[in-house]
Amino acid sequence: MATISLRRIKDKLLIGLPSKTVETVSLQLSGEERELYDRMESSSKDFVDYFIFVDRLRSRYSFVLFLVSRLRKLCDDSALCSLDLRSLLPSDNILDASKHPELLGKMIDMPQDGEDVACAICGCPPTDAVITKCLHIFCKRCIWYYLPRKEFEKGCPSCGDPISKSGLFSAPRESSNPENTKKTSRTTPSKVSALIELLKESSAVNSSSKSVVFSLFDKMLVLLEEPLKDSGFNTLRLDASTDERGQAEIIKGFGSAGPDTVLLASLRTSVFGINLTAASKVYLLEPWWNSADEEQAINCVHRYGQKENVRVVRLIAQNSIEERILEMQERKKLASEAFRRQGQKERREVSIDDLCSLFSFWT
Repeated sequence: MATISLRRIKDKLLIGLPSKTVETVSLQLSGEERELYDRMESSSKDFVDYFIFVDRLRSRYSFVLFLVSRLRKLCDDSALCSLDLRSLLPSDNILDASKHPELLGKMIDMPQDGEDVACAICGCPPTDAVITKCLHIFCKRCIWYYLPRKEFEKGCPSCGDPISKSGLFSAPRESSNPENTKKTSRTTPSKVSALIELLKESSAVNSSSKSVVFSLFDKMLVLLEEPLKDSGFNTLRLDASTDERGQAEIIKGFGSAGPDTVLLASLRTSVFGINLTAASKVYLLEPWWNSADEEQAINCVHRYGQKENVRVVRLIAQNSIEERILEMQERKKLASEAFRRQGQKERREVSIDDLCSLFSFWT
């Protein structure tokens, strides 16, 4: 290609393009968000470990990708995950052992008797212990995945007697304050709160500046509209449902919109070279598999015609899969530079090995 082409990189041309700064803002998930994320992460680990154990990991690529996608959505907003997420977690509808004195007594007396209590499935002390009608104790998660779905029975791992999920019992929970059981309104997710604070700080510095918020998930763009409007920002949305004519109208409207206007744009939609130079602030809600896709979206703002310095902010949840995706981005970038002949598809797609690297922290 070098003999028949001439390549000019904008960073090396003296065209007076304003500067671009990229920074990463780490945020902590709330207690409730962290609890749900950790449960899902632990559940995903069980699935991946099982696929590795039975040597069927590569044939389960789609399902592993599904698990990774759910973890990524939880970093944004649990509302992105439908009920299928909860179906992957052990049910909370396990019966209370307090109505069965012999079962409750067994759960209480076993530790006092000095017995070495261990789950027969994992061999470790039971976590969130549950007891069966045959008086054997297991980890809640272990026995839940061991038993088949619905009401089908399977032999107890300890004695072989038939048991089912409807025959599991747990210790009674401590009574809670009735005032705390009242349903509360939906709380703003941590990442959304962090985004709003950044937008307010930017507006305080330059009230005439406009911002673009990129997300991989179109539903997240919809969920952002209400809290942003409540915070005093005007919003426009550009997602996969927008046709070419509507896209042109939105971009034109964004250019003539007043201050404190935020464009909510799909990262996938914005890789086709659209012009968003009306904005000077870019916020990336999630990291993508390959940094090249992010660069294309950022370059919709940082391109010819831009008159202000561009600030790019990545929002990353601490101690989450998002941090490991950033590490994977760097590895793929280095590999791309080392092997120039690597095809476009190979540089952008995520392989089963890439997915496994996101779970490597468990090993």
